[in-house]
Amino acid sequence: MSAGKTAAYDGNITNYLFERCLAPEMANHPAFVVGETIYSFAQIHERTNRVANLLKAMKVAVGDRVMMGVIDGPDFPAVFLGAIRMGAVAVAINTYLKPTDYEYYVNDSGAKVLFIDHSLVPIIEEIRANLTNVQRIVVSGRKVEGYPFLDDLMAEHSAAAEVHPASGDDVAFLLYSSGSTGAPKGVVHTHAHIYWATELFGLGIQGVRAGDIIQCPPKMFFAFGLGNQVYFPLRAGATVIVNPEPATPARIWDLWLKHEPTIVMSVPTLYAGMLKIAETEIGQERTRRALRRLRYGVSGGEGLPAPLYERWQEFAGLEILDGVGTTEMTHMFILNHPGRSVPGSCGRVVDGYRAVVVDEDGRELPTGEVGNLLVCGPSAMVEYWNKPEKTAATMRDGGVLTGDKARFDEDGNIYLVGRSDDMLRVGGVWVSPLEVETALTRHPAVLECAVIGFPDENSMIKPKAFVVLGDKTSANQDRMEQELKEFCRSQLAHIKCPRWIAILPELPKTTTGKIQRFRLRQAESL
Repeated sequence: MSAGKTAAYDGNITNYLFERCLAPEMANHPAFVVGETIYSFAQIHERTNRVANLLKAMKVAVGDRVMMGVIDGPDFPAVFLGAIRMGAVAVAINTYLKPTDYEYYVNDSGAKVLFIDHSLVPIIEEIRANLTNVQRIVVSGRKVEGYPFLDDLMAEHSAAAEVHPASGDDVAFLLYSSGSTGAPKGVVHTHAHIYWATELFGLGIQGVRAGDIIQCPPKMFFAFGLGNQVYFPLRAGATVIVNPEPATPARIWDLWLKHEPTIVMSVPTLYAGMLKIAETEIGQERTRRALRRLRYGVSGGEGLPAPLYERWQEFAGLEILDGVGTTEMTHMFILNHPGRSVPGSCGRVVDGYRAVVVDEDGRELPTGEVGNLLVCGPSAMVEYWNKPEKTAATMRDGGVLTGDKARFDEDGNIYLVGRSDDMLRVGGVWVSPLEVETALTRHPAVLECAVIGFPDENSMIKPKAFVVLGDKTSANQDRMEQELKEFCRSQLAHIKCPRWIAILPELPKTTTGKIQRFRLRQAESL
């Protein structure tokens, strides 16, 4: 199955990923640390080959989709890379979904084989009769009666495998969009896309290198976690501290304090929760000691509020590099540079990519004007799986419309001002929800927030804020709402201030930590 593009990289990407780390001086070094168990690069390579041979024995053909709902750990790279190594298309999916979601993913992709964590068996049992194309289901993690167990199957096959002679243009994997703005879409990527994302971003601007200790809470089944936990560190020879459990701030701190990573990649929500624990429980001295080997943190998923960046720097001396990536572009393509971060900006375009701000007709806009962010580069998706209309609406001039509203400053820094469907037209003026959210997070009582448009008594759109407080027990809600409104008036033009503020115990999010504003809009419309 070919994507029909000319790729500078040619060959099966798994050869590139394992090339350095299998050198004699590297092969037995730690690739993954999972609890007290260490897996070497050689062991991950062997497991990958065993899965490739297993899939051949199952009569999986070149181009067939192999779906995996597998938790973070050694089974994830083994299945993901094993499928790619023998010529199939790996399809990684979220492991925290509902039965109807899995039914959609499996049937939409046409997957022939399904690998699932043992915890998902009851969910899959509910929908198994509806999975029309699935021929085999394999369980990982623990044995489940009535299901073949991955470890047992791998043991039956050789640790050496013939590698499918893929082209760089051949499709290697699908990732489904996280659904922060609606129904998921299968994003199609090639072998060459992994190469370019690794060379230009992972090893290039992000600087992952041999000997690094990486901690990345976002899960491997998402683009952010897949690059930072699987293909970047494999190519570089870096060690990943793996967390199979849910990524709570307390859990991430436990691992951070124990392993003292050299690079951390996370999302603003987790950085906010971790800072609260650092300030109230760990203390400044112990926090700074845990960061002594850390070169910097990387933030993605959504905009990093300037106040959060500043608080981390002041309390812990940590520089967090905010950046932008999308599933459609394989990984990140904009990042602040170490030592040159501009708070509130998401950084500059990574070398090898091109980004422009365009109007609704695709015309490039002058510096400073807000428009739609269009990104071009060698890791841009091929298409949305079986969705030609969605593909046509997203891809333009060889690039991808990210769905972000953005502007450039005179120095080439990029500022995201909201999603295309999140921007608010208030009194004839464009209002950025992100700007209002940034103002609100400057208040010491606010842990996180989200802003949407809501109609007033005259059906005119005004900003409405949903706020989660750092201390959820002590605040008088009415008094706090009024205090936050007055606080916003001190920082924002009147038209940008929230007309309403609702205090919630938590905000709806994807499992990567992205706030699902469309769910807030849906709830308010009922």
